[in-house]
Amino acid sequence: MIEILRNKPLIINADLDGIISGLLLSKYINCAIVGFSNSNKEIWLRQDFNKELKSICFLDLFVVNPEIVSIDQHIIAGNQTHFKELSKNPNKINPNLFNPRFHQPSKSYRLKYPFGTVHFIIALLEKNGIDLSEIKLQKELQGIKFMDLLLRADDCMKTSIYSSYTSNAEEWWAWLYSYSIKGKTIAACKGYLDNLSKKDAEQIKRKLSRFMKNAPYNCDSSDGGIDQLTTNGFIKENVFQLVELLCNLIEEPVFKLGGLYKKFTGIAERTTLSDTQLTELILKGTIDKKRVFSYAFVRTAEREEYFSVTFYQN
Repeated sequence: MIEILRNKPLIINADLDGIISGLLLSKYINCAIVGFSNSNKEIWLRQDFNKELKSICFLDLFVVNPEIVSIDQHIIAGNQTHFKELSKNPNKINPNLFNPRFHQPSKSYRLKYPFGTVHFIIALLEKNGIDLSEIKLQKELQGIKFMDLLLRADDCMKTSIYSSYTSNAEEWWAWLYSYSIKGKTIAACKGYLDNLSKKDAEQIKRKLSRFMKNAPYNCDSSDGGIDQLTTNGFIKENVFQLVELLCNLIEEPVFKLGGLYKKFTGIAERTTLSDTQLTELILKGTIDKKRVFSYAFVRTAEREEYFSVTFYQN
């Protein structure tokens, strides 16, 4: 599986989870970051990228096209039948496909993978014998520990320590440890969490929220999310600052960010699927005959608008 990812150009999500994930794949298996997405409907691709779009791996974003590699952690199987179909495709890399979870029945959804893509990537790298020990998890810059940023991704720290999902989190930490073949970095992350109180975790989250949202990073969300990446086609200064910080923390050279980027804007919707629409999605990758680019099941089936979907015309 790791060979599918090796040397791939990447489009990464513009937040802590996506950026750290991209940097790890760049550092250890020679991937190259060539663009960004923003968890909504926009994608930015380097204008000088001259390979086929199908050659790109989308990171922290599930892409329906079966020929495109994507690695993410969302619930993407509507039911067990859908799960079986998706599991056949080695281009779709997702912990909920390896430790089976689906949208329905809802009891399966409630036991879904609860952490960031980056934590799964760490386990995947360690599973394949890649030594991550040179990453200094306790390294600190500007009063911020890398470990705390790593565990802020997708609210991993809160989910593990003081949420209604802590028992599920415990089960998934055990799964990650087993999947990584007793990976030392996974063990270090869990050990760090085990020594934090709820008060500690709440204080760290508040501190990181202020840090991410204030200058020079000016993130739109407290998990390092940035909604708009460019001005007049060029990457914005706060994106440079955030990437530079994370590169310095893992001691990796800043990847190429200069130059023009082309922006693609799709149509994003939140909806509820009928049985007929789900069957069409499974069989054809379309909904109401419209080609689906990306989607995720983001709520239980009992709630309205549980399905998040993005369409692109081209």
